Amino acid sequence: MRNPTLGPPSLQDHLLGEYGSGYWLEEPSFDPVFGVPVTEYERAILVSNAAGLDPARISAASNLPAQIAGLWNAGTGSFGNPSSNATAFAILALAETPLPAWALEPAVSYLRRNQHDDGGWTFGVATTPEQQEGPGDPDMTGAAIAALCRAGASVYDPDVAAGIEFLHAGLEESGAIAAPFGSNVDTNAWVISGLTACGVDSQSAEWTTSAGNTPVDYVLSLQVTTPGPDAGGFGYSAPEFPGVYTTQDALRALAGEVFTAVPPSQRALPTVATGTPVPHALAIEFGLGNVRMCKVTAPAGAPLAAVLDAARASSYPPGCVKSLSLSGGAVEAIDGIEPENADESWLARLDRRAVAVAGQQPVGFGDLISLRRGTRPVSAEAIAGPPGAPGSAGRRGKRGKPGRNAAFSCKARRGRHGKLKVRCSVKSRGAQGNSKHPRGAK
Repeated sequence: MRNPTLGPPSLQDHLLGEYGSGYWLEEPSFDPVFGVPVTEYERAILVSNAAGLDPARISAASNLPAQIAGLWNAGTGSFGNPSSNATAFAILALAETPLPAWALEPAVSYLRRNQHDDGGWTFGVATTPEQQEGPGDPDMTGAAIAALCRAGASVYDPDVAAGIEFLHAGLEESGAIAAPFGSNVDTNAWVISGLTACGVDSQSAEWTTSAGNTPVDYVLSLQVTTPGPDAGGFGYSAPEFPGVYTTQDALRALAGEVFTAVPPSQRALPTVATGTPVPHALAIEFGLGNVRMCKVTAPAGAPLAAVLDAARASSYPPGCVKSLSLSGGAVEAIDGIEPENADESWLARLDRRAVAVAGQQPVGFGDLISLRRGTRPVSAEAIAGPPGAPGSAGRRGKRGKPGRNAAFSCKARRGRHGKLKVRCSVKSRGAQGNSKHPRGAK
């Protein structure tokens, strides 16, 4: 991509203009005819991420993750009109955002319920025994296992393992993965990306045929190698007919990326004045697996409580927040649900910043808001408490002088996993000069 200061043409400029206007700004709708399909927003997030754009801050009016949140289907746990395709790519897209893992659990559960008996997935719905008896599709299976692994699953997960086994069963001598309409570069690319997401090497011995070919070899066999305007491109099932779509699919898989790519640089964010109405994605966990997600619009920089009140008044889908109670400026209850224990509160995380008691903290332009109940964060100072009474004099030193200059101090902090660590030390000024004798404790 070219630096925008150098002038056109710039892919970033084009994408900003594309995703920051037109139907990308329409309010989310489940209407299958007039509504924008959720997959459009999912694709746009994956492309924006690879292009070095922040999909939540395309412009003051355009927040792509919020558009996906606005198409949250609470009845099924899917996004948009229910399907494996829409839900798998919603997971893949939202995994690139600050959305916490717990918010994706209902979608992950929905995707698991759509797995076929043979271990594969198809693009549509497969929630009945009759649907699940049908054959899986390798393209969608590659995307589905990628989504599960990006959401935290591993190759030891039974559903992921079954999906990988389904794909391996379709490995042909050429290295191609058998597909319903014939072997092709797109199918292999989606499969390679799925395996990559789960940490599986598609060029390992396990994925090498008796003819010495791997899925990667098959993709490379479809590249145009003869000189000419099409040189370097990849064809769908023969190198004689290269295309832009097949080429980008092949390049992404060969580069080891998973349906998006790490950008070489990040575009500077647009400037949005405080008070400008901006959309946000909001996720709330009321209990284990009981998640609500929506799009809400509120002034940039507004207090969190005011944003939640805006969600109560209007959100997509409606009813994201039905009622809100505050106490001393902090959130006391949402929809009448309060924290269960005295040391708990409603906790908020804005984007990837530290978790804090939900209350009056300002919500910035494009911030993703996640709320759940939990134990109130405690500072190290509060853990250590106020200074205690002076201790007794230390024992006599080597020269028989009293240890009146000894000092005993402790510091407390929480480790990465929340475990409290207290470290104490004695400082003395004696014949050997300054010394520190740790008396650590965990």
